[in-house]
Amino acid sequence: MNTARLVLADDHVVLRVGLRSFLEDQTEPTIKVVGEASSGEEALALVEAQSPDLLLLDLSMAGMGGLETAIELRRRGLPVRILVLTQYSESILLRRLMEAGVNGYILKSARGEELLAAVRAVLAGGTYIDPSLAGSLMSTALSGDERPPGSEEDAWARLTPREKQVLKLVAEGYTNKQVAEALGLAVKTVMAHRFNLTEKLGIHNRSKLIQFAIRVGLVQIGQAPRSGQPTPA
Repeated sequence: MNTARLVLADDHVVLRVGLRSFLEDQTEPTIKVVGEASSGEEALALVEAQSPDLLLLDLSMAGMGGLETAIELRRRGLPVRILVLTQYSESILLRRLMEAGVNGYILKSARGEELLAAVRAVLAGGTYIDPSLAGSLMSTALSGDERPPGSEEDAWARLTPREKQVLKLVAEGYTNKQVAEALGLAVKTVMAHRFNLTEKLGIHNRSKLIQFAIRVGLVQIGQAPRSGQPTPA
């Protein structure tokens, strides 16, 4: 196999350094990291500029999350293979990612040889799912409890950039007033954006909004609500 060109997207610099060192030490295949991103927006720009073979993608990053990034990459028709490397093991999130066009999903707790096996499988055109998640994914698929495929991604895609910002802050525990301060808006404007996004998503319960925000990678599971004065998003 020729040298595989790879982009790393993770907002933890130390993790990126370790991954880069590990991957570029490999010989089967030979791997060259052609770019590093700390956000979804940076990952999109690098994929468009570098045309890598593989994007190793984290889910929870500042700004655009991993699921949104994957959806946008496929919307733009970019052929890069996508391997998600994350700490989250929720089968619902995994299902959403696979529906969005991700080619592989592996946990950050995996050993180095497992990560390398995932990279090899995805680069070869296959699909890789962390073995610890395969059973739960099948159970979820058979249960029929989820929304029809694509419905959640379609709803997410209908949100404006401002509505996504408002959703992120609301899910993190900001009040309407704090959201207004963070985004430089009037409280009534925030309330209007909040009403519009809940109508588009068909979700009017705050706890369910938080669950949705977790599934699309806007906020981290277990993230505590913020207190005090917010910082601009």
